[in-house]
Amino acid sequence: MSDESASGAPDSAAVLESMTLLASLSTAAEVREAVQERRTGRDPAAQAPSDVATVRLHEARRSLMDLLMQLVLGQVPLERHEEHALGHAVRQFDLLMKLRRAKRLTKTMHQHLLSLYPEVSEELVEEARHVHDQLAAWAGGASRSDQEGMPLPDAVERGIAFAVWVRHEV
Repeated sequence: MSDESASGAPDSAAVLESMTLLASLSTAAEVREAVQERRTGRDPAAQAPSDVATVRLHEARRSLMDLLMQLVLGQVPLERHEEHALGHAVRQFDLLMKLRRAKRLTKTMHQHLLSLYPEVSEELVEEARHVHDQLAAWAGGASRSDQEGMPLPDAVERGIAFAVWVRHEV
């Protein structure tokens, strides 16, 4: 069985199967990472020492910024006039995977900011929560064209502003 149709375009079933596999592998990697952290004695919900929280916060901030910039680039209109349903599905899948990862990163950053509080401002800690909630709302309903609340580009812009704020305050 070929992964391409007679027209040379990828077979829809093969692409959807690949997306399902990628989502499963992503979830498995998250679980493996969480189990590994627990085995090494690290509770992600626990307060971390200031130096450890700072290093992990900066790592998460860099990853978040990379993801948010990818989301910005993903919003650039395609040069093609028509996008096939399969292409649209792949773009939506990519958007959801990136939003899901960004949501996890902002949760991690919020936890590390709590470990650093009161060395960091309460407003920054709260902004982490707000950015997380907006990304979570989008990840939960990104396929809806009538998404309520902040448009995705505005939510991404707020996330970028948050990452810059973290860089300057921490």
